[in-house]
Amino acid sequence: MTNDFVFSGLKVLDASSFIAAPAAATILSDFGADVIKIEPPGKGDPQRRLSSVPPSPRAQANYSWHLANRNKRGMVIDLKSPAAPRILRFAHGR
Repeated sequence: MTNDFVFSGLKVLDASSFIAAPAAATILSDFGADVIKIEPPGKGDPQRRLSSVPPSPRAQANYSWHLANRNKRGMVIDLKSPAAPRILRFAHGR
């Protein structure tokens, strides 16, 4: 048996929010992709606050956030900044 994953060597910049797209990036990370979650400055991804909206159960941690973003590294970038394209190219390794 080998430890090689099908997406080893693939780098993904995940600038998505809410459910489907973050879940897709998580699946890529589960299979070996290097996923960098990009969040806006300030409060970050809006999904971070979903745990405080009823009917979510009270908990110390936002379980859905951790589930949707496991195996990912994080980065805060203002995508409206003139420097954003250069930063993203650097993060992507190009």
